[in-house]
Amino acid sequence: MPIGTPPRAPSSRRLPPSVAIALFACASGGNSEPLRLVAEEPHMGVVVRIEAYAPAGVNPARAFRAAFDRVEDLAQRLSSYRDDSELRQVERKARQSRTPVSADFARVLGHAIELARHSDGAFDPTLGRVTRLVRAGGWGAAVPGPSALEGAWKLTGWRHVELDPEAGTVFLRRSGLQLDLGGIAKGFVADETLEALQSGGISQALVSVGGDIAAGAPPPGKPGWSVAIDQIGDRGDAEIQLLLRHQAVSTSGSRERYFLLGGQICSHVVVRDDASCTDVSTAVSVVASSGLDADGLATALLALGRDRSEALLTHYPDVQVYWASRGRASARQPR
Repeated sequence: MPIGTPPRAPSSRRLPPSVAIALFACASGGNSEPLRLVAEEPHMGVVVRIEAYAPAGVNPARAFRAAFDRVEDLAQRLSSYRDDSELRQVERKARQSRTPVSADFARVLGHAIELARHSDGAFDPTLGRVTRLVRAGGWGAAVPGPSALEGAWKLTGWRHVELDPEAGTVFLRRSGLQLDLGGIAKGFVADETLEALQSGGISQALVSVGGDIAAGAPPPGKPGWSVAIDQIGDRGDAEIQLLLRHQAVSTSGSRERYFLLGGQICSHVVVRDDASCTDVSTAVSVVASSGLDADGLATALLALGRDRSEALLTHYPDVQVYWASRGRASARQPR
């Protein structure tokens, strides 16, 4: 469940604010109407895209720069790819003693632990040793073999993570645990990017963090943001059309991120006993009130599978779920 694949092209160097805005600015209407802006920057191995309408009197360059800086700040805290991230430091220190963590880290980890409990471990924030093994050669590559994977699975277990939200500390009660918040963090990043834009005076915005999408207030004169979801077909062939306002949507599937085990294609959403390799043609999209919920649930549901999903969803009655697989599709609306 990694946050993203290691950066290739474009470069992970952040763009100056004037460049990031000017490349994608699209004026709309007269001077009194909101200015439509689109900006992109590479972060966490994915493209972060912001589309927004800036009202008169707002400095859009400052607001966009603050939003992208917030993305970078969270990547520094939550990424399992970066050796200098807060996550990696917690792994090293929290094996010996209770280790102070940031409020952002505690919030995401606490939500991940709650989701692990509700999903009976299908979602597990301690799969870092497994996910780093399966992605070591790059997505699409073969892992060394079942024995190596089994050895990594033995060093997992969300119940061995002790989070004290009031004290703001984490303790890992099992030696060798490695963390991975990638199955939930991009949704949180999308939420926080929206929040940063709103703090800068821009509320009409849509944020995409490698496909995890969070929508704020709708565009001028529109009931919501029109979002097309491409789940399992050819890239660009959308199966779902959504209209979002103050909502988020996240999709989990294995069309582009998978690994090979014994000649089988296996999902990047890893499940024990080779269950990741049984059906990689399935995808699930979740619409929720926050990216934190949508991203984590999409990951957990794909790990559980459609037939075992209802018990988990009783804890999240207000979400919309869209399943897709070859020759079979279904939707679950809020209760």
